[in-house]
Amino acid sequence: MADQEGGTVVGGVRDIDANANDLQVESLARFAVDEHNKKENVTLEYRRLLGAKTQVVAGTMHHLTVEVADGETKKVYEAKVLEKAWENLKHLEDFNHVRDV
Repeated sequence: MADQEGGTVVGGVRDIDANANDLQVESLARFAVDEHNKKENVTLEYRRLLGAKTQVVAGTMHHLTVEVADGETKKVYEAKVLEKAWENLKHLEDFNHVRDV
């Protein structure tokens, strides 16, 4: 279903303006790497956020593309973080290796 203004699909994934909420989005990217490290008992080091999109679901699903360092190797991962601000909840839904840089 498209909205009347911009033709976006309700529940669809949309790009985040690179200048909007930089610190919040970067914080979510760091959270994703930290949670993955805890879950998998690894030590990936957050380097930078490469891209971000959002999707309104039962909360906000953040689709993040991050660059990390795995020792001397730089790698790109795609992460999904579900955020429900009214419940003070952040949950790492997915964290997948895309490619080495």
